[in-house]
Amino acid sequence: MNPYFYMLEKEWLEHKVITRIPLVLLVCGVLLLLSILMNSTIQSNVTYELTYDVNGFESGYELGKQLSGLAFGFTGFLSMLLTSLYFPKTLRKERQEGSVMFWRSMPVSDMTTHLVKLGFGLLLTPIICSMLVVSADFLMWLINLVMSEKFPLFFTGESILYVFTHWFEFIGRMWLVGLALLPLATLAMAISQKVNSPLLVMVIGFYVIKLLSTNLLGTYAVSHFLQAVTVLPFDLLIEGNPLVAFANVGTVNLVIYFALGVLGLLASLRLSRSVD
Repeated sequence: MNPYFYMLEKEWLEHKVITRIPLVLLVCGVLLLLSILMNSTIQSNVTYELTYDVNGFESGYELGKQLSGLAFGFTGFLSMLLTSLYFPKTLRKERQEGSVMFWRSMPVSDMTTHLVKLGFGLLLTPIICSMLVVSADFLMWLINLVMSEKFPLFFTGESILYVFTHWFEFIGRMWLVGLALLPLATLAMAISQKVNSPLLVMVIGFYVIKLLSTNLLGTYAVSHFLQAVTVLPFDLLIEGNPLVAFANVGTVNLVIYFALGVLGLLASLRLSRSVD
């Protein structure tokens, strides 16, 4: 078996929360939707909003599209949350369990280990979470196809092609979010090898650096930099054009940000060669 696939499988098995949380939310969402559809008085109990085009000649129900957009945004935030929780503990977990010595005996380099973990956290996690997006869109399409006359409230007018294009759009956008989270991921892996609560240290350090830079240096440049790179992943998720989000950060800030990411990766690789 390819060592990359074997190591990805290991991450999958050791961090089951990344798969279980989306699965539980999916089951809960399906049960909630079924309970709504089985309610014979839904059309009279639910208040819905009619929308009109610019000419005022056509109208349609918006709830279906609103639910689809809500699933898109919620799943994106969930993916970022799971990613943020994964990196501060993945290397620390191996050190605490003692399995780091076992993996060091395998013919796998530290760089390969880091690349696999980055790939799992930044690329594979959004794909796992995307089951919520594609399931929501598919259910909306199925309701439109089978029960559009009985439940026009969920009508969107989209085809099955929209289900897949919306799914690919989510994955592509979340991979851009992963690119924005890459420096934070490498810094988190480096810090996690020296402290027991890396996420808490990063959050406290964020505010301490902002306060010290403002009060001691008398400049808001560092504060503005931290603010810009912090909101970048969220802007990439909600911005109509993701390139605008990168442009809003600024070239200088992006260069500094990714340079810090490179330093974080080098530090993490160096620390991974030693065992506490």
